[in-house]
Amino acid sequence: MPGPRDAETYAWRRVAIGGGGFITGLAMDPTGATRVARADVYGAYIWRTDLDRWVQLVTSATMPEEDRVQDGMNEGVFEVAVAPSDPDRIYLAAKGRIYRSDDRGARFATLQRGEPFPLAFDANSEHRLSGPFLAVNPRDPSLLLFGTPADGLWRSADGGARWSQIASVPLSGVRDAGICVWFSPQAAGGHVWAMSPGYGVHVSDDAGETFRPLVPPQAIQPATLVRGDFAPDGTFFAVDAESRSAWRWREGTWSRLTGLPERRFVAVAVHPRGGQILVFDEGGRTYRSTDGGAAWVRLQHRSRVGPGDPPWLHVSNQSYFAMGMVLFDPVAADRLWVGAGTGVYAADLPPRGPLALTPPVLEWVSQTRGIEELVANDVVHPPGGAPLFAAWDFGIHRKESLDEFSRGFGPRERVLIAAQQLAWSPADPRVIVTNASDTRTDCCAEDGDAVMAGYSLDGGRRWTKFATLPQPPGTDASDPWRMSFGTISLASDDTRNIVWAPSHHRSPFYTRDRGASWHRVVLSGEVLPFTGSHSAHHFHRKTLAADPVLSGTFYLVHSGDGANPGLAGLWVTRDGGAEWERVFAGEIAPESQYSAKLRPVPGRSADLFFTSGVAGTGDTRLRRSTDGGKTWIALDGIRRVDDVGFGRPGPGSDEPTCFISGQVEGRYGIWRSTDGGAGWTMIGRFPVGTLDQVVVVAGDPDRFGRVYLGYKGSGWIHGAPAPCSAAPYAFPDAEECHGLRHA
Repeated sequence: MPGPRDAETYAWRRVAIGGGGFITGLAMDPTGATRVARADVYGAYIWRTDLDRWVQLVTSATMPEEDRVQDGMNEGVFEVAVAPSDPDRIYLAAKGRIYRSDDRGARFATLQRGEPFPLAFDANSEHRLSGPFLAVNPRDPSLLLFGTPADGLWRSADGGARWSQIASVPLSGVRDAGICVWFSPQAAGGHVWAMSPGYGVHVSDDAGETFRPLVPPQAIQPATLVRGDFAPDGTFFAVDAESRSAWRWREGTWSRLTGLPERRFVAVAVHPRGGQILVFDEGGRTYRSTDGGAAWVRLQHRSRVGPGDPPWLHVSNQSYFAMGMVLFDPVAADRLWVGAGTGVYAADLPPRGPLALTPPVLEWVSQTRGIEELVANDVVHPPGGAPLFAAWDFGIHRKESLDEFSRGFGPRERVLIAAQQLAWSPADPRVIVTNASDTRTDCCAEDGDAVMAGYSLDGGRRWTKFATLPQPPGTDASDPWRMSFGTISLASDDTRNIVWAPSHHRSPFYTRDRGASWHRVVLSGEVLPFTGSHSAHHFHRKTLAADPVLSGTFYLVHSGDGANPGLAGLWVTRDGGAEWERVFAGEIAPESQYSAKLRPVPGRSADLFFTSGVAGTGDTRLRRSTDGGKTWIALDGIRRVDDVGFGRPGPGSDEPTCFISGQVEGRYGIWRSTDGGAGWTMIGRFPVGTLDQVVVVAGDPDRFGRVYLGYKGSGWIHGAPAPCSAAPYAFPDAEECHGLRHA
């Protein structure tokens, strides 16, 4: 059996976190054979009963060849639909195109290659919970309608090969909001409704070829329906965003339903047999009617973790339960499904009448296993400790076992808390700092934990908030987010010495007492008040780093954006942050204002790598400096690098193993170098089939060859040398074995 250095194969698996992102839509065929869900940040999922888990549909094994490129499908799915008359037929709207599978997701094809595609739509817009935007005729699996946000309503009668625009339905009047489409259960699939936001419902009696307004424009009607559902008798119930109300269409008239408070309703579900109507607001408040909408009863709600699901999902059991689409199970009587803010949940309707609870409770039970939808921000693995994974919205996951779901997260189980970056110090790898901040920058600071930036002294088990937060110039002392997000680092010789460059172009600060007091970083020639170079907190930008060897030495990349183009360059402090010198003037690489990364080589002084990521189409070559940033060399043949990470040297070597996600000699993959970058070996292409964008790379300092990859919308993957049978990723496998390929 080959040793770890000689192994010719790499084994890849997902880091088990589970759930965490918004499931924005669900679809099921009438038999319940095919159940699919769409996600807002990456891909879509199908429930596999044989595997007892959800399986990602958007993979290198399932998508067309032209999508198997770097960042090829790094977005969510705008809409997913199952043909009611053919459970093997699935449609996806993603990346500006429509995809079709005829084998229940094993393989998708892009049939339309000319006009009008690609079209403009955003799977993660503020209207992502609306729909359906893609509807399939209940009797003909090849007849479908697609309502776009900017380009109107389109129709295909041949399964997506050819499309025609329906001019009789006006373009959406609300930015980024798509046109909702429903096939009525009446008239054998020829009766179709289309709701163009701002213009009300239009109706077709010829299977969508032509439409007319359902009612005259001056008639009372809802203008911005976000969800709707037909009752068996043809009555239509819907919820409207503009009026914050529920509506009913019956006998040729719209009626605004009384007895309900004005709420931001996001979902409505009509019982297919029992006559119950339920409406839901965005936070889980539920109202039930058993008399066609004349009277309503409030249902209480709670949630719990289902069998085999990620234990940390217990955090969803709160008064605010983030809701998306709700639909009734096509087979199980009285069962509801919801696409929620942390995954997929099911609930059985509480009894009504004499057996009803007082008050009745709707208990949502998670069924989310298999979904990995956290937005990765960072990963670090301090020597001798456990790796820590930092996410958008649901904090820091310390993983003693990479294959077991997390039981909780830090710094505290608060909904929501984003850990944008982590840093540790060679002086004591147990000390870790973070700039964790709540992503909701316009609400929910009442508990005093809107910013939970702080430190851990025990490797990420327990966290302490910084005792104080500074007030950057141009901010209000009463603003809880005045110092938040950004990029943070910890000195190599002193675990009390921290430098933090916050987001929104605010000035960096340093502390020598672990946050008890702070001092502003002053850069010569700066123009106040906003002197920083971290413009937006959604960028995966890590442009501040401590030298791994030199005392009190930090490097700060300023891209010259904002009001300070004169500050562009690399700045260095050698006294813990008090005095800074610019050692390189100008941008290190073009378009470095986005998700750029500055990465020091562990154990080496003044040895730095820099990438501006994949922004732009110009010079994206990887840069390296061996003199502390004074001069930089562009590495020919290595370009479009997402990130650089370092791990344990190979046996008999003192050269840290270098990992990149990027292109070597024009070929994208995950690459490893054990000789300081002189030679490169591909250890993976699209590990476990993911076509998402890599946003962070980190190596294991304790085990040679192990590397962690964090993705824009699908969590983390880990890989390591292991004896296995190399083969291309196969759907729906949960792991992959990749054979090494030398550049």
